[in-house]
Amino acid sequence: MQILMAWLTLGAQLARSLPDAGWRPVWWRLPLFTLAWLGFGLLALSHGLGFLIDDLLFRGYRQVAVRAPVFIVGVPRSGTTHLQRMLAEDPAFTSLTLWECLLAPSISERYVWSFMGRLVRPFRRLGRRWRWAAMDRVHTLGWREPEEDFLLLLWRGACFLPALICPKAQGYWRLAFFDQSVAEGERRALTAYYHACLQRHLYFHGRHRRVLSKNPSFTPWVDSLRERFPGARFIACVRRPEEAVPSQLSALRPALKLLGHRQVDPQLSERMLSILHNYYRRVRGWRADDDVLCLPLPYLAKMQAPDWQRLYAFAEQPLPPADALMTVSGARRDARPGHRYSLEEYGLSRARVRYLFADVWPDAGACS
Repeated sequence: MQILMAWLTLGAQLARSLPDAGWRPVWWRLPLFTLAWLGFGLLALSHGLGFLIDDLLFRGYRQVAVRAPVFIVGVPRSGTTHLQRMLAEDPAFTSLTLWECLLAPSISERYVWSFMGRLVRPFRRLGRRWRWAAMDRVHTLGWREPEEDFLLLLWRGACFLPALICPKAQGYWRLAFFDQSVAEGERRALTAYYHACLQRHLYFHGRHRRVLSKNPSFTPWVDSLRERFPGARFIACVRRPEEAVPSQLSALRPALKLLGHRQVDPQLSERMLSILHNYYRRVRGWRADDDVLCLPLPYLAKMQAPDWQRLYAFAEQPLPPADALMTVSGARRDARPGHRYSLEEYGLSRARVRYLFADVWPDAGACS
């Protein structure tokens, strides 16, 4: 029922948001929104059926323990993807991939899609030729790459991303202030759903493994995640606001251009500034917390073996053998060639950003 309501709500919000980029792009937005909504509906139907089959055929997933997951949170555009993809090289960890989040959150769907994947394996090279170059310069996407598993919440209408498509939908924006803005009963229901998704993931990939989740969007969820996952560890990546702000606004441009927007709307910029300020404020509040480790971007970029030992000790995770640790620390960087941006593009200046974030920075970079 919740999946159906999420689909209907999205449809209503898409219809309401159709002219938001002006009337000229409506000819493009109408078929795009229609296809997106219908595709969402088909996937939601598949997932609902998949969850039902799981409860009939794979009921053992309910007994799977999600043991002290590691959550990479913090400020967007501060190295979270790089850190996740390095740690994901350690087989002790497991992260959801893009295809699992979008196509197969259920166990039964994973078996079906895995079988289909083996059938089309000879044709995979053809798919690699089609890349979204503008997005690759911002954040490389790959079906089999570790990805932000907050995408699982799309199917419950609790993922923040639709707010960028439907800027008038307050229900999506409140998720950026989750612990403060969402009612307690709803928060617990959503974290219970997310917990069940992680149980399914471990059932499929191995109960002995440890979940590694990377979601800057979970920064305002940390209190709720602590309640749901006792013993969880949080790694908060941070970066100077005058660098993170334009990088985040620039990261929105490929999607906004696809939706018919010529530029980032000033109102959207102001809203993102408010959200980012809340993220910095949350990180600043964790300075004395034993379950949080802060990693400023300059530190993350220069980590050596002793730094990795400290990170693993914080996570209470056995250090991998020396050769495996070399693989982790030497994992490829999430390079984004050609991603250029400046504050001036968005009507901002370094002085104004420093003023706006003066109460939360630099303290937020020293909570470890």
